[in-house]
Amino acid sequence: MFTVVVLDDNAAIRELISEWLAAAGHDVMDARTIAAGCAAGEPGAEAVGLVLLDLPMLRDGVRTLIERVRATYPRAALLGLSTQVSEALGAASPAARQLGLQGLLPKPCLREELLAAVRPLLRKD
Repeated sequence: MFTVVVLDDNAAIRELISEWLAAAGHDVMDARTIAAGCAAGEPGAEAVGLVLLDLPMLRDGVRTLIERVRATYPRAALLGLSTQVSEALGAASPAARQLGLQGLLPKPCLREELLAAVRPLLRKD
């Protein structure tokens, strides 16, 4: 199972996705808690295996955002969430590959879509 961070400004979406992932056995952490834990000497960003990242737009600065997240969570697989896609896209899709993501999910997505996108990443962990 993964230690997961969900980066989404929409609190309701963040909480719902966190609940789905926790129910599937993943340890979901708040990014603010990780930052505070690092300062206190507790395990931090290096322990995160998966980051779900809200990508409101798939242009204009999205690469910079992804690079910042990748720098913060260097060992984590990155799954994007975007209102700009209508179906789940795997790592082999041109859009996900171009952004350097392990997948791209529609926002909102269904629980089954989310867990199906996470499952293949577990085999690589």
